[in-house]
Amino acid sequence: MAYLDLTANHPFETAARRSAPGDVRLSSQERLVVQLSRNDPLWSLRPRDTHSKLLRYLFGIEAPHHLADARLEALRRYAVTYRLRDPSVVEVEAGALAAGFAASQLAQARHMIDGARALRAHKSTANVIRQVLLTLAAFMVIYGATAWLSPRLDSMLVAFVFVAVATVSFASFAAREPARR
Repeated sequence: MAYLDLTANHPFETAARRSAPGDVRLSSQERLVVQLSRNDPLWSLRPRDTHSKLLRYLFGIEAPHHLADARLEALRRYAVTYRLRDPSVVEVEAGALAAGFAASQLAQARHMIDGARALRAHKSTANVIRQVLLTLAAFMVIYGATAWLSPRLDSMLVAFVFVAVATVSFASFAAREPARR
């Protein structure tokens, strides 16, 4: 039985798969830090103070915790400032380089963030179109059902209220998430 050793450099391996000798890539843990930083707000980089305790107590809002590893925290700070296009990205990038990250690793983090930004913009456009179409369909259903029901109930207002309550009830029932096992 024959097998193919994919760890060796083969002549039919694509050039894009091979990396340059000085090209250092992010580890899986570092890529995970970049992915998790997508939801962190800019104020999560500031030191915790009494305001965060007050927000947590009153509203249940809690600031993201800083990472215990200083090197990974520098990467998270860089990812958040780059994603939010904060003017302090130059200082944070210098801090990430001082923490031991190579320029190619920071370029890979930027590439991950830009890809997520483009995907999020594409998804949000689709969501807006979907919401507009569903709203138009709901108005058409409400109008048609009200027009059909109003002669039978002898009141346009009673028919509208009846149809609106039925539509809201159906929409809330249909919007429920299925039970997870």
